[in-house]
Amino acid sequence: MGFIHILNGGLQTSLQGRPIAGKRHLALPGAGPADPLSLALANWCVGNAPDAPGLEITLSAASFRFNVSAKIAICGAATSADIDARAVATQRSHYLPAGAALHVHVARQGVRSYLTVAGGFETTELLGGTSSYLPARIGGAILRAGSAIAFSGGNDAEERRVPEAYRLTMTGEIGLHAVAGPEFERLADHARHALFDEPFLVGNRANRIGCELAGPEMMAQPGGIASAAVFPGSVQAPPSGKPYLLGVDAQTTGGYPRIAQVIRADRHSIGQLRPGMRVRFLRTDPQRAREILRRKLLLWRALMPELRL
Repeated sequence: MGFIHILNGGLQTSLQGRPIAGKRHLALPGAGPADPLSLALANWCVGNAPDAPGLEITLSAASFRFNVSAKIAICGAATSADIDARAVATQRSHYLPAGAALHVHVARQGVRSYLTVAGGFETTELLGGTSSYLPARIGGAILRAGSAIAFSGGNDAEERRVPEAYRLTMTGEIGLHAVAGPEFERLADHARHALFDEPFLVGNRANRIGCELAGPEMMAQPGGIASAAVFPGSVQAPPSGKPYLLGVDAQTTGGYPRIAQVIRADRHSIGQLRPGMRVRFLRTDPQRAREILRRKLLLWRALMPELRL
């Protein structure tokens, strides 16, 4: 067993793995990685299961020291890192000698990067998951300088690079497939068309709970709705007229009209939305949404057979 010591946790670093399961009726969301596909790729590089816990690093640089030798990988938003000031590439595995310092650089596009270690981090399963729900400090808290996390270590000698065909590209614009929400018809005609025809910009109010979008005004008919279920990917229309796209740490119910729902196959991309990024909602229907998910899993499971989205 070894330890990774946090030298600089950056803006927000937390341990995220398998989401909390089946507790939404208790007002507890699943939490988990904001971008589970990037975490799965980092785990693949070091020979772990796709949902093995990893460190989720948000936007800024972060630094760590390992007290024993380890095999690590970084995937997601960060495109560069260094080990003891020696530049190394992301999207592949690396070996660190005992005492080495790892510095993950600032994300230039996207938001979240994932650091994994062969053998996995030592965590206690809680409520069916191995993740941190930060708003309630369940399963863990934000990792600050001076804290340390144990890891099991592994003997896998195979070096792995993410194949080019599976590398996720972070850009300043993204399209998210979405279906009309239960209260979609409460929007005015022009707003219903604009929701799926015009772009939005991610505002500065953005975190794991969700992000506010600037663009066409989404004013629903006056009057709230009875509190109803919401999920990651739900798009709400608050009285401000600025739609709000929910993320992995969002509440389980809400009283604002639900005007759209990002489909399951695209929800991992929500975790990489950063302020100023352009977002378009691509209208689809439930049947097509299921087909998109089926095809996406067929593609990705050729690399990672146990992957779930």
